[in-house]
Formats: sequence, structure tokens, C-alpha cells
Amino acid sequence: MKRIYSLLALVTAVLSSMSLSAQDVLRYEGQWPNGEGILYSSKDGLIIGTFSKGVPEGKCVCYLPSGEVYWGNYKKGKATGQGALYRDNGIVMAGQFKNGKYHGTDTLYRRDGSVFVGKFRNGRLKSRIADAEDLPSGLVKPSYPMVDLRYKQEEFLKELEIRWEQRNMDLIESAGFITPKFQGGNIDDFALWVNSQVETPRSFNPENGSRTVFVEFTVNEDGTLSEIHAVFGSNPELNAAAEKAVSKSPVWEPGTFAGEKKSTRLTVAVVFNGE
Repeated sequence: MKRIYSLLALVTAVLSSMSLSAQDVLRYEGQWPNGEGILYSSKDGLIIGTFSKGVPEGKCVCYLPSGEVYWGNYKKGKATGQGALYRDNGIVMAGQFKNGKYHGTDTLYRRDGSVFVGKFRNGRLKSRIADAEDLPSGLVKPSYPMVDLRYKQEEFLKELEIRWEQRNMDLIESAGFITPKFQGGNIDDFALWVNSQVETPRSFNPENGSRTVFVEFTVNEDGTLSEIHAVFGSNPELNAAAEKAVSKSPVWEPGTFAGEKKSTRLTVAVVFNGE
């Protein structure tokens, strides 16, 4: 099977409210000093639940930059108490946490239906309790938390995902992967080109604010683009317009690894301002 590398590009306008440095960027919305709230953190992710002076305290759901989701108790801003960590591959780790780490009796629910139960301390396994191929009677895999996110919250999470993927790609590049080139430039140049080509549908109302559509595509080994589709955006007409703009792309110089051409998965942000 050919390996497809994943790389994501984002136009500067979308990240205008977020620092690209390691410094955390925080924004809190909600009741003060105690009560329901929402925390936007470029370091810790999107946290929704109960707070004390802007710090998670009590039951919360946290969408982490890595794509994992934690649902459970917090104490002084750290996952502490009963909770569950959901990974995007269907694996769930549920049980006891302390300061954001597994601490106590925790159960790993695997994708194939098997489970592992162990005693943990500060995130490290100390002893095995059980390892079963089938879910034991009376043990129920925690259900994924369903939260009705607002558009700006979904957009914030996509921005975090892009930052995370870009960091991972930096590690891959350091190992010898050369990213695809667009007209001699990088993927940021392509983001600017796409946004200069996109045609805004007449139905778009600029008074509702700008809208961003994220489009994934593959740069094939011959430099052509394929598998172009919008992965974020609730307006079908905007999605179609963004996909059309990406499909107009000239041929790229493909990515390479150890001198061999590789298909590469990219994501670009298309911003509609109604101008």
C-alpha cells in the first residue's frame, strides 16, 4: 500500500486570532466567577463545562488539539477524578485520572471489542488486572459525548487540528520528507492562490460574517490533484465553490521521501468574506 503523507495549509487570515508560537492563547466565555463556561485554548483545546474563575472545575468535555476528547471531572484545571478519553480511532480509556494522567483503575476499550484493565500511577501501568477478548458482562463501553457545537467552536477545533498536523509534519520533514511545491512555493502560497480564484456564490450574505471552508485534496506522484472534497463547512454552495477553486490548480511538484515521489494529503482553508 502506498503511503500518503498528510499536510495541512491554512491562510493567515484564519489564524489572525491565534499565535503560532508555543505561547498559549486563552479566551473564556461564560459565568463568572463560577458557573457554566467555555474556554478556548491553543494549548489545551476547547473546554466546555463548569469553571471557577475561568479554570475548569467539575464536569467538563475537552476537545484536545490532538483530536482526542476527554469527558469527565476536572480539578484546578486538570483532568482529575472519573473520566474517559476518546481517541479518533474508536479506542476509549475510562476510569480514574489525576492531573491529566491515568491514575487508579482504568479500562482500555479496544476497537475489536476486547478490553484491558490495569492499575495506573501518574500515567504509567503498575499492574495488570484483566485482559479479555470480549467485553465482560456488566462492563459497558462509555458512549461518546454528544455536544451541539456552535460554528465558531467547530472552526476553532479545525484550526487546532491544522496546527497539530503541521507540527507532526515538521517532524516528518526533519526525517527527510520534502513537501510538495506549488509554482516553486509552499502550501501557504497555494492557499493565497486558491483564495484569489474562488468565486463567492450570490446566496452568501456577508452580514452573517466570514465563513471558512476547509478542503482536503491529494497531490499525486505526477503532481496532479485528486480526492478533492470539503471537510468543514455547513453551506453546500460554499463547499462546492471552494472545491471548484482547488480543482483549478496547476500541476504541482510532488513530495518526495528518500528521493522517491510520494502522494501527499493536504488541506487548504478557503475564506468567504462576501467582498
